[in-house]
Amino acid sequence: MRKEEILKPTKSELLRSAGVNVLNSEIKKAQNFKTGTTTVGITVKDAVIMGTDKRATMGYFIASKTAEKLYRIQEHTWLCTAGAVADCQYLVDILRAETTIYQLGHDGKPMLIKSAGKMLSNILYQNKMFPYEVGLILGGVTEEEGPTILDIGAYGSILPEKYCAIGSGQNFSYGVLEARYKDNLTVEEGKKIIKKAITASIIRDMASGNGIDIAVIKASEPAEREFIPI
Repeated sequence: MRKEEILKPTKSELLRSAGVNVLNSEIKKAQNFKTGTTTVGITVKDAVIMGTDKRATMGYFIASKTAEKLYRIQEHTWLCTAGAVADCQYLVDILRAETTIYQLGHDGKPMLIKSAGKMLSNILYQNKMFPYEVGLILGGVTEEEGPTILDIGAYGSILPEKYCAIGSGQNFSYGVLEARYKDNLTVEEGKKIIKKAITASIIRDMASGNGIDIAVIKASEPAEREFIPI
């Protein structure tokens, strides 16, 4: 079903005769596969740590055990995704292209995390009539901003956080994050919290599983990536 077929035009003869094309909110029933995931991001001293599980689902069917949900946008900027896979991959491609164009035009200077987040927010907001079915965590480190985490909603909302989780397993992850997070964590302490938070979701959320993908992002050196099989 195409997006333009979802909403029906109004039945008002007066508006039609006046040449006004108005859409109402009567929505056709369409088949919908529920998806699930667990993605987590936290800030620690001089770094951001982001982690995801590796399972992709379609209803009760496990569509993939090696799904990619943690993407490198630029060396200092990474994105965790939850929701419709095609929507997520499209937005990743757009954000990579736009941030690369920015750096080429500014002698290689990296785009600020908050600027990249605002760009992504504008794309989502412009499409809120037919929203991308996504939940996003944008994170990274720049010299000007330090470690930064942004929780970006499907309609374009931006919520700066010290830690956050999105996806079907987020409630279980938040229990761990609320209990264990504190300021000025070391990288190793942060990684342990990420692993514990996602493991808690994998145990209780059937849409999350098949391992943990982790990235440690720093301003002064390349990101470190690790996969933990479960």
